[in-house]
Amino acid sequence: MGFKLSLILGGLLVATVAGSAWYIDYQADQITTLKGNQIVLETEIQKQNESIERYLEQQKNQQVQLDQLESEKRAAMEDVNRLRKTFAKHDLDRLALAKPGLIQNRINKASARVMATLEEITNPTQFDEKPTTN
Repeated sequence: MGFKLSLILGGLLVATVAGSAWYIDYQADQITTLKGNQIVLETEIQKQNESIERYLEQQKNQQVQLDQLESEKRAAMEDVNRLRKTFAKHDLDRLALAKPGLIQNRINKASARVMATLEEITNPTQFDEKPTTN
């Protein structure tokens, strides 16, 4: 009876050791898989952080450009208001009839300046990134 009990306990011990070895091997495989996943996730997080930094830098650049455009708009509106006040003071029709050469030269020069400015501000390549040299 003692020998049978020893065999049964020995068999249970071998089964427990075999089961424990299998479970430890399974856990080691899980740990390896999780470490691989962690490396992949850390790499992706780093890429996302770099992407966010680039996006924020672009936002800053766009904000600078918007501020510049807003100041140019404000200056243009001041010019418009100044010109409106000037034109409100003068009767250009009467002056053009009295001195057509004087008015024609001034209008031609002003029109040329306006067209040059219009070409400059509507240039489609004005916001292209310029290569930076360090």
